[in-house]
Amino acid sequence: MGKSDLQFDSVHGLPPRQQTNTNAGKRIDAVVQDQLKRLSQIKVRPPNMPYFEQLMTESDNSPDKVRVGIYCNMIPYELINSFGARAVRLGCGNPAAVPVGEEIISGDVCPVVKASLGMLLTPNSIASRCNVFVLPTSCDAKKKMGEILSDYKPVFMLNLPPEQNANLYLDQTAKEFGRLAEFLAKHLGRKLDKGLLKEEIKQANRRTFTLREIHKLRISRPDLISIRDLFMIVQSSFTGVPLSKWNPEAEKILDWLGREISSPAPKRKRTRLILTGAPILWPNFKVLSVIEESGSDIVSDTLCTGIQSCFDPAVGDESSVKYMLRSLAMKYVFASICPSFISQTSKLNRIIDLVAETSSKGVVNHALRLCQLCDLENYRLRQIMKQHHIPLLDVRTDYSLEDTEQLRIRVEAFLETLEERIQ
Repeated sequence: MGKSDLQFDSVHGLPPRQQTNTNAGKRIDAVVQDQLKRLSQIKVRPPNMPYFEQLMTESDNSPDKVRVGIYCNMIPYELINSFGARAVRLGCGNPAAVPVGEEIISGDVCPVVKASLGMLLTPNSIASRCNVFVLPTSCDAKKKMGEILSDYKPVFMLNLPPEQNANLYLDQTAKEFGRLAEFLAKHLGRKLDKGLLKEEIKQANRRTFTLREIHKLRISRPDLISIRDLFMIVQSSFTGVPLSKWNPEAEKILDWLGREISSPAPKRKRTRLILTGAPILWPNFKVLSVIEESGSDIVSDTLCTGIQSCFDPAVGDESSVKYMLRSLAMKYVFASICPSFISQTSKLNRIIDLVAETSSKGVVNHALRLCQLCDLENYRLRQIMKQHHIPLLDVRTDYSLEDTEQLRIRVEAFLETLEERIQ
């Protein structure tokens, strides 16, 4: 990448800020421990859940690891890993990290961005040990976040097309993935390994198959795996762990489900729901907890941090790097249902199909405060759900835990209306 390819220069660069809140790390850890305690109270859990909990709570401190911090599900993990690096998703859901991030960004800004920046400032966090960062141009907050991060480490902003028309934009997007490869080669001092890229695609497709099968079994018996455990299982695969190690553990869960599926189901039927909307990131499982504890089951979702994030495989010709990059572009960009694109047709179709396929009684929309893209989609979501006679609950919240009981009241009232419809 020459000077003309630089996205950020140092003319107006700033010295990296250091954390001034000395107790923040303890509060961040306390939130994690509290969430682990709540998860331990779930009655039925796969026996190897401690493995996934460990991945989410104990970051690898090996000094020789090359880490690439990414902030979105549309960044191609396989490509990054083909350089012998480890892609680590850094989006943060910890409410205790928000005040730390506000030392850099104050005002009405997305809490995901604030918390993610807060973790960067936290000593010994995985974010602070990354060699480079990669972000997409998926929203205004991430665009400006990239410039802030460039004061700390080299940053690559992955330019996304405005619409998911592969005939128009596939070549452009594949070339953008190629630019990312050039950036990684320059700043990591490594070369792309074609054989390793093929293996990473193979392992990622293996993860997709396993999670699809888990999803399929869980639709019939959601009592066997809590939605909170499912989100943890999925999100743990983006912690930098090699999928060659993660996949066997996930397959153990699939085997366990296959054995337990014939066990007696609970006599009391719980209301089945579909979850859509903004991402829910560890350890802020507040909305998931409230919904489950209120007597309902989220049987599927369209979130980029849930089962949807791993649902699409990379398919196509693996004879050359060029074609593998096109395959990854189709997987990560043109199969995505992110609200950053101009049309939400794909997401709406997915929600409608999931309601029918899973016999769900309603949809819960997670509306994260200050996420403008999700807010702008809510109008059409409400109207289309109404046209299809699908009840919808709009849950507007942020990272604060103070509104938990208020959310519980709203969810319970929604479930009551669904029961009345059934009767």
